[in-house]
Amino acid sequence: MRRISLTPLVGLALLLLAGCAPPPQAEAPAPEPAPALTPVSSMQVVMDRFNVPFRTPLKGKAILVNIPSFELIAIEDGEEVFRSKVIVGAPGGPDTETPLVDTWVSVVRFRPTWRPTPTMVRSGEYQARTWPAGKGNPLGLAAIRLQPGMLIYLHDTNRKKLFERDMRALSHGCVRVERWDEVIAWLQGIDIEEVHQYANGRRTFDMPADPVPVYFRYYRAFPDSEGRLRTFDDVYGIGPSTDPFVSGARATIPTPPA
Repeated sequence: MRRISLTPLVGLALLLLAGCAPPPQAEAPAPEPAPALTPVSSMQVVMDRFNVPFRTPLKGKAILVNIPSFELIAIEDGEEVFRSKVIVGAPGGPDTETPLVDTWVSVVRFRPTWRPTPTMVRSGEYQARTWPAGKGNPLGLAAIRLQPGMLIYLHDTNRKKLFERDMRALSHGCVRVERWDEVIAWLQGIDIEEVHQYANGRRTFDMPADPVPVYFRYYRAFPDSEGRLRTFDDVYGIGPSTDPFVSGARATIPTPPA
């Protein structure tokens, strides 16, 4: 019997199978990286929840003074550190109201002297003289001076009983800070005991400070330290009662050079 070689048949079968096989799949393109998320601090989350138009700085230190709530908020790396009661300028126009500006810390002055402005003298509240340094000085034992040339300070006071009042729009424009010593210790990165040592010393001197931004704002609805929305009186009469959020600085001071 004649033998038939299977080799050609096997080769033919392999060729037929190769023709029926699906073409090789091209590699799927690598997925595009997800867009980076903009970091948001927990403080900013609360602000956004209540539509408060304040953008919390994410890096470094900053100070926010909200005039209608009579408080100062210390902010660091996008988070609230602490709050302090403040006394702000009394209603009555630019001569007495705390201006709504963006500025920055210039220097911390311990044991400042003080002389009233002509407007203060005309009001009859102060005499035209220089107050010596000490606990009886209207600036108290220390003052945080802002952008050079700006006559609005954050400072201690010799009238601490006024912090017990609910309505604290009482000054001639400067901001009196109840926890002034803690603010200075935090700003300067020093112990509060060191602050007290300088404040109770014998000499007046300036301590250089980083240009920490300071924001004076006017929010008549603002979250408290527990994240609950509070509403406040329109002490300066600059916004309609139907709009609880009044910001918009009357003047903007350029930020310091980096």
